[in-house]
Amino acid sequence: MHLLINALSSTNLSGRQVLCGHVAQCVAQMQGDDRITLLLHDQNKDVLDWLTESSGGTLNESIHVHKAPPLTAHWLGRSIYERLCLPRVIKQQQVDTCLSMSGGYVRGLPCPQYTLALNPWAMVPTGSRVLSDQIRAVLQRRMYRLAVRHADGIGYGSCHMQHLYEANAGAQARASAIVYPALNSSETDALDAWAEKGVARDPNTLLCVSLMARHKDIIALCQLLQLLRQQHQLPARLRLIGGWADEVYRQEVEQHIQRLNLQDAISIEGHVDREALHEAYASSRLYVLLSHSESFGIPSIEAQRVGTPVIAANGSAAPEVCGEGGRYVNPGDIQTAARFCAELMQDDDAWTSLSMAARKNSQRFEYRRTSPPLLAMLGMKTA
Repeated sequence: MHLLINALSSTNLSGRQVLCGHVAQCVAQMQGDDRITLLLHDQNKDVLDWLTESSGGTLNESIHVHKAPPLTAHWLGRSIYERLCLPRVIKQQQVDTCLSMSGGYVRGLPCPQYTLALNPWAMVPTGSRVLSDQIRAVLQRRMYRLAVRHADGIGYGSCHMQHLYEANAGAQARASAIVYPALNSSETDALDAWAEKGVARDPNTLLCVSLMARHKDIIALCQLLQLLRQQHQLPARLRLIGGWADEVYRQEVEQHIQRLNLQDAISIEGHVDREALHEAYASSRLYVLLSHSESFGIPSIEAQRVGTPVIAANGSAAPEVCGEGGRYVNPGDIQTAARFCAELMQDDDAWTSLSMAARKNSQRFEYRRTSPPLLAMLGMKTA
């Protein structure tokens, strides 16, 4: 089999992590003349470095790269390239099967077409998108409908994503599977090492790691912290780690923090290196994210891997993914979230029980366990 993986849409960190995790499992199952062509552009070519590192310093000889022009780093240029140029690439490369990481479908490809549905952005109402983003969301929802109706198979990143896609299309895919993202082996090894260190936890620190977009509802976390400090009389602190999708939203959050007089209790830290991130997971009492929509939530599983319990919102993939290692509230129910946090900040027995459940739950999400449904859908034999 010659499998082309269209990774042009894998532009953020989590998307590239998922790509590398599944590619590594595909490589492990290849036989004889099987090969993979990765379709990349300049802004995600670091995927090759990750794959090389994961294979012991040498890129597997069955992996080849086809470099797309720089315009494909942007969604509009990518759409044009896929429609006009990708069919020719597939013919020239003699590709047997195409797997897209975008969740979409491209008309006219001369081979079976599969896709991974991982991004809920276009189907999450925010009420404040600029015109270009509104147009993009409309086009993406149309592309997702085409995928459900015409793709040879869809791998949904969670049952939540399957529900969003089927509701958007008003139909079910001809073939589908739940293909969860996961943690790669180097990440699990590092996080397990932190868990075994027994790092002293700050009993008052809450942690949120995310791309801080509007639908993540960071303002709700600020209000949660205020309730913990005022109603529950706890000296709670909140660490926000990760970039911001929207600078305007960051300014709104900062202004809200000032209005609540929480400047000394909330730290906006942006991106941090891997070691600092792992330390933050291991030293925090709770991981909190009251997002309106999560397609999966890799940081939640990273937190659970070191035994940090999760407080999250229903109406997303969080309850499905975090399982018995978390507690869940209805979207907007900050009072209940504060009550859960207060209990777990003060009751060591309750925290320890949930921490153990969190670690156990996180072990479900390793690529050797989550990739087989994708491999089976692609027709690759698994051991």
